[in-house]
This record gives sequence, structure tokens and C-alpha cells, in this order.
Amino acid sequence: MQKACAKCGTSFTVTDGDLAFFESVSPTFQGKKYTVPPPASCPDCRFQERLIWRPELHLFQRKSDLSGQQMLSKYPPEAPCKVYSPEEWWSDSWNPLDYGRDYDFQRPFFDQFRDLLREVPLIALSVSGNVNSDYINSASWCKNCYLISGANHNEDCYYGNFVNYCINCMDCSFIDHCQLCYECIDCAKCYNLHYSQNCSNCYDSSFLYSCRGCKHCFGSVNLVEKEYVYKNKQLTKDEYEERFADLQLHSRSRVAEASVFFDKHQLQYPHKFMIGEMNEDVTGNGILRSRRVYESFDVSDSEDCKYCSWFHQAKNCMDCYAWGFPAEECYSCMEVGNDSHRVLFSLLTYNGADLLYSYSCRQGCQHLFGCVSLRRSSYCIFNKQYTKDEYERLASRIIEHMQNTGEWGQFLPMSLCPLAYNQTIAQDYFPITKERAGELGARWSDQEAPQSPKISVPVPDSIQDTSPDICSKILTCVATRKPYKVTLQEYNFSKTNGIPLADKSFFARHEARLRRRNPRKLWDRKCAQCQKAIRTSFAQDRPEIVFCEQCYLKEVY
Repeated sequence: MQKACAKCGTSFTVTDGDLAFFESVSPTFQGKKYTVPPPASCPDCRFQERLIWRPELHLFQRKSDLSGQQMLSKYPPEAPCKVYSPEEWWSDSWNPLDYGRDYDFQRPFFDQFRDLLREVPLIALSVSGNVNSDYINSASWCKNCYLISGANHNEDCYYGNFVNYCINCMDCSFIDHCQLCYECIDCAKCYNLHYSQNCSNCYDSSFLYSCRGCKHCFGSVNLVEKEYVYKNKQLTKDEYEERFADLQLHSRSRVAEASVFFDKHQLQYPHKFMIGEMNEDVTGNGILRSRRVYESFDVSDSEDCKYCSWFHQAKNCMDCYAWGFPAEECYSCMEVGNDSHRVLFSLLTYNGADLLYSYSCRQGCQHLFGCVSLRRSSYCIFNKQYTKDEYERLASRIIEHMQNTGEWGQFLPMSLCPLAYNQTIAQDYFPITKERAGELGARWSDQEAPQSPKISVPVPDSIQDTSPDICSKILTCVATRKPYKVTLQEYNFSKTNGIPLADKSFFARHEARLRRRNPRKLWDRKCAQCQKAIRTSFAQDRPEIVFCEQCYLKEVY
């Protein structure tokens, strides 16, 4: 089935497999199945719709609507919602069922859900089990960490996203089981690795791309089990150490020179069409140990999934962003997992089953429709308790009402989100203007950023020329001209590891790392070696030499 996107006009395909999926996840009430209709929007627009609900590292100071105490929150002070601190939200001092209300069949469902979302208290941060890690979000079981998100089981890690099971790492994205790593992207099980991407089991190295099991290497691509390789040339131990010392990577200007060299150097070597291992019948990028997973990115240990991103241990899911571990039969969700089943059109749902159009419902909720912030609850609609029979009768009527209004099967409109578009990761992946946000019905933040002092404090080129007192200075980002500061932890990490202090703010560094990753989008092109058709996240006009898997393995191994 070919369709035109209702938002951007792009043509997209709904396959027979998609229709079978919609049929399989459609809810049944009183013996009648209410089929989920095919989406009206293309995959990209649907992805954009979900991302506006996830702020990640956009954090704000605001007061708790319960205690009045100042707290850190992912919802800014001007957001049209009530917010409690995590401790208050989880406490027994309030009951989300007290906000229950009847369904009004004279009004659209989404209008009523917006009213409920503005009244029921929301949790300020998505955090659990952290120690001395106040400034993190969407993160759990971390110790001594600062400004990381999508992160779990870390210690002494700063400035990054999707950092898991890591120790003493800084300015990294999409890494796991790493230690003493800096400015690394898509790396696993690495130690003392700097300025590298798509590497595993490498240590004591810098500026590597797509290397495996390497140590004491610099400026190299596609190495496997190598040592003392410099710019893809084998050296002796003494030769390598002499040349590496001459690099003087404690200096920011010398790091910049190495970066310019390495960006050009990479283009001389073939790139595998996708990051992926131990897969069967998949399309996308960053896919591991999965089968029958299509058009998906940063997915692992999953099967029969489509249009999913950063999703793990999932089965039979579509259009989901974050996180799984595990999730099954979920559709059109943002942040669903921790043993979730049959969750549709919902957000921030943990350990739930048979949920429809619900937000931040946790701790084993089941059979909910249009609920907000419930815990350990079942058979509720708009936070009001019903018996099983009452619930099924009313749920049937609501779906039929939504079918008449055209709302059934649609994700929550952007106009319902309490966050501004440019306060979320939607702006990272789908950057737009304020005018375009208005056309989409999304909020926009015009809040002015703080200005740097007229007299700018220079950041020394070499870490050897710095002292701890720089942590008390207000610095100016060379990319954005906005003020930023260096924390003592950041200074100590840089000093200990011989890394120059950054002259850019955290968000500028974060955006630069995002640009180094391939987009979450696929193109059809041909293998540069055998001309086999491949589907890849390398666009046709990019300069990289792109090989299919077979040709890449022959070349590298």
C-alpha cells in the first residue's frame, strides 16, 4: 500500500507485513477487535513526533509544585504542567487516582488528555538508584556522574549520552563497558582510547576508526589485532613511541591538526555499509544480535521489529524509541520497557501491559487508557478506577468515538507536549525554525541564553599550561559565543590523561559528536567493490568508499 504523508507529502509504503502487525497488536474489548489503522504519516515524521517528548540533557531549575523546593527538572518552569521531585513523586504523600475524571464524548480525546496531562503531577527526572549524580537524566545506578543521559551503571563519567557500564569516561556517545575513554563514539570494551569511533577491545590508542582488538595505535582505520601501527603503517615499538610523542596531543591545536588529517585519512579506506554483527535479515545501522529487524538504529538482541531506535531485547515492535529490556508487541511509543507488553501510543511506560495512550505509568500497571502518572493500577481511564467490565465497555465506546474524530491510531499531537521543540532531542535529529515549529503545533522556547562577559578568559592551548583556578572562570565557547565553565572533575580528568581542555561548551561538543554519527536514515546505493545493491546510512553523495559486508570482510580480515 502506497501512501502520501499527511505532514510532509512524502510517499511511503505500508507493507502487508505492517498490516499484519497492526492486526496482531490491535486491542480487543468485549469480544470485538479494534484494528489499529495504517499510519497517516511517513516514518520520519512519526519519528519526529516521538522525539519531541524526550529532553535528555536539557535540564532546568524550577520549584516543586508539591513542596516549593528548588529542584532540577527536565520540564522548564514555564512548561504547562505540575512537577514533583523524584522523591516526592514516588512517595505516598499524594494519589494520582485523585485526579480521575469522566470521559466527555462531546470533546476530542486529545483535548481531554491534554487537560489531564497538565493537572496530574509529573516526575521531574527519569532517574533511579544514583549516588552523587544530581545533574543527570534518563539514567540509573550511576555514581559521581555529571550531565549524562541514556546512561546506566556508570561511575565518574561526565558529558555524554548513551553511556553504559563505563568508568572514568568523558565526552563520549554510544559507548559501553569502557574505561578512561575520551571523545569516543560507538565504542565497546575499550580502555584509554581517545578521539575514536566504531571500535571494540582497543586500548592505549588515539584516532582510530573501525578497529578491533588493537593497542598502541594512532590514526588508523580497519585494523584487527594490531599493535604499534601509526597512520596504518606498522612500526616498531620504539619508532611508534617516538612518533606518538612528537604529536603532542596535550595541545588543542595539535589535536585539531590530527583531526583534520584523520578525517581525510579515513576516506582512503572502505567503510562497512552498516555497523552490525551476528544479525540475520536486518536493515538499519548499529544493529547487534538481531533478526528480522528493519529500518532500525542502535538496536540489539531483538527480532521482528521495524522503525525502532535505541531499542533492546524487543520482539514484535514498531515505531518505538527507547528502551526495551525487554518489550514485546509495542507500537508507537517513546521510552517503553522494563518488561512491557502490548503498549500502544504511550510514553515513559515502565513494566506495563495492555496500555493505551498513557504517560509515565509504572510499576506493573495494566489495562489503562488515557492515564497519567499511575503506579500499580489496573482498569483505569483518565485516572479513574473502573471494574473490568466497566473498563471494557467504556474503552470500546472511546475507541469508536476516536474513530469518528480521526484520532484512533494517531500518536499524541505535538501541541500536547509540555516541552518546547528546541528543548528536546527532536531539534538534534530534525532541526527546524520557530516558524516551522508553529506550523507543527509545537511549543518553542525564546528564552535568551546567558551572555559571556565582555572580557573573555582564554583557554590555554595545552593542558600543561592550566591550573585548577580555571574552574572558577567563566569561559566563552568559540563555536556559540555562549558562556560555559569547566568543572573540577573535568579539569582533573583532562590533567591526568593529558587532554587539552575544551574551548567549546558541552552542548557544542555534544552536537559535534552527533554529526559524526551517520543519520538515522537509509539510502539505496551499490557496493563500491562488487556493485551489489545495499541499503545504508551513507547517503549516495557522501565521499566514503562503502562496501557490502562480504567485500568489507575480505578486505579487512
